[in-house]
Amino acid sequence: MSKPNHLFTKGKRILLGLLVSTPALAGDDWSFSGFASLGAGRVEDSAYTYMDYSGEEWSYESDSAFGLHARGNLAERLSVTLQVVSRGHNWDDTAEFEPELDWLFLSYQLDSEWRVRLGRMRTPHYLYSETVDVGYSYVWVRPPVDVYSPLLAPFSNFDGFDVAWITDWRDLTIDLQLLAGHMERSRDSLNIEVEPMVGGNLTVQKGEVTLRYGLIFDRTDIEVDAYKEAESTYRAAASIDPLFAEIADAHSADDAWYRYQTLGARWEHGDFALIGEVFDIQNLDEGYTNNANGWYTSLQYRLGKFTPYCVAGQFTDNFNEEMEDDIQASYAIVPVGYYAALDNLRATSLAVVSGLNYEQNTWTVGVRYELLSNLSLKGEWQYFEFAYGSSGQMQQQTGDATQSTSLTTFVLDLVF
Repeated sequence: MSKPNHLFTKGKRILLGLLVSTPALAGDDWSFSGFASLGAGRVEDSAYTYMDYSGEEWSYESDSAFGLHARGNLAERLSVTLQVVSRGHNWDDTAEFEPELDWLFLSYQLDSEWRVRLGRMRTPHYLYSETVDVGYSYVWVRPPVDVYSPLLAPFSNFDGFDVAWITDWRDLTIDLQLLAGHMERSRDSLNIEVEPMVGGNLTVQKGEVTLRYGLIFDRTDIEVDAYKEAESTYRAAASIDPLFAEIADAHSADDAWYRYQTLGARWEHGDFALIGEVFDIQNLDEGYTNNANGWYTSLQYRLGKFTPYCVAGQFTDNFNEEMEDDIQASYAIVPVGYYAALDNLRATSLAVVSGLNYEQNTWTVGVRYELLSNLSLKGEWQYFEFAYGSSGQMQQQTGDATQSTSLTTFVLDLVF
């Protein structure tokens, strides 16, 4: 008799702090658990890097992570949850394997259906957002990058509160979460501050099918240190024509509202699972824009201890399209040859915008093998295809890059 695919259910249990807890570390009031991932990978083409993977040699840090999780009962219905994670690769300025406090929140269970949390929590953008660091909770080496994009990595945690309502109605299980808070992150020369963040998500499960919709609004300030000199030069040129002030405004965001929409679905039937998610980001105001959308579809089938899977996805990023149009229009106002400094700046700006506008198609095949009840080994091959002469989500290291490459990764995932 075949066994049902329990990865999604395991992920929900991990979210609640029930990570196959070691009895010796669990008491009546406190439970402790942990997780670890050890990865190794390499990019096929030496012209590209992804995370810390390159074509020069095998890297052993990018997908490696260690985490400790604790949950304590403070009083009847009141608990505290703590999670510290150390990652080999971070999308912000955090150093390699520097411990980060990802979760620290109080939780109060009002009754059997209502729960309130206050503190630092994972931003629930997607189906696997709250267990994304726990590789054992999903079949892939990492969640599909066309939706779980580095673009949203700075927004992975927020400080605030949420209210959840979970109930059964007829043959449906309904999970409604409303949240509000703020966040602040930086990477290299990019500084992002979000206040407030408001939104929520609705998950409905009926038998083998799970549907989830999320909607979040962020009022965002974005400053890019590397753009400040260009912004200042364009603003000085506004004395010639107001169009240059609009170009300057596009280099940063000041209280700009961004809308994040996500839709996910999962169908489990015995050993078979079909998963798909789609997201869309839109800047609802003027200025710095980074509109993006992506999707993936994944099939997996359990064959004893083996679970082969495949994924197809696409990611599109539209960066400051209006600024590009304004710069092109500015040549009718100040033609090439009048001001050499302005000519060089406009050419540089167009090159930057062009490099950040891209479309990426991704195909993935892999297999997961259950070594033990809490230990799995995964092998995965991803093929990336880039459009519009860009390098997609990868970083281009040389000028002779091709329009496609692949990434091979192996990961050992453990929960304890």
